[in-house]
Amino acid sequence: MKEYRYFLIDIDRTLWDFDTNSEHAIWHLIERHPHLDEAIRRVEGENTHYKHLFFERYDVLNHKLWAQYESGEITKDTLRWLRFHVAFQQYTLDDEAFAQQFGEEYLAQMICEKELIPGAREMLARIESLGGKMAVLSNGFKEVQYHKLERSGIRQYFSEVVISEEVGYQKPDPNIFRIALERLCGFTEAENPDGWQKVKDSAIMIGDDPANDILGAMNYGIDQFFYNPKGKPSPGGTFESESLILPF
Repeated sequence: MKEYRYFLIDIDRTLWDFDTNSEHAIWHLIERHPHLDEAIRRVEGENTHYKHLFFERYDVLNHKLWAQYESGEITKDTLRWLRFHVAFQQYTLDDEAFAQQFGEEYLAQMICEKELIPGAREMLARIESLGGKMAVLSNGFKEVQYHKLERSGIRQYFSEVVISEEVGYQKPDPNIFRIALERLCGFTEAENPDGWQKVKDSAIMIGDDPANDILGAMNYGIDQFFYNPKGKPSPGGTFESESLILPF
């Protein structure tokens, strides 16, 4: 079995339980805004799951808008409020200023949420025990990603944190993988071509996104561990599992 030395690891939905934390954050904010709570109840009915039903609608819209953000169709600043604006419009609330306010409150609340994916902390501890060097590799907003690592108690595992908007490249662009490896190993391909190939041979990307994480790493020429608890169509990476228990 190959011995890995360099580990590039996604945050959202791989380590940090984005879906659970996002829903909890939105629930808290709905409770803070009675007029929003009332609007949702009018549409979803007086059942105990009305906030969850709102989140499901929002989540579909958010995924579509994130795809547009990653493709460069909309800006980060637009995404931050537009996802809530279009969600609120489904409840007859057409208030751009409120959507902008809610978007900022959402980011502030998100950094207070701490739920990790089951097995995430154990996986990081195991990699550390093996002597692996770890870097975060994320397309998420820089304002919240560092806080997520700190408040969930896992920042200490990472030698480097590579956020797309800070380095100018988003996954699956090969440059973001290159930058992360350069930071972990301390040199570039031009400085040490033979050593660089050894670095790539001993590197692996761990993530849940088949395109950004797995195909991105595959196209860059490093191994991949596809964390796939929801049974997404597989791009056929090096490893795949519904848990974070590593097979090496």
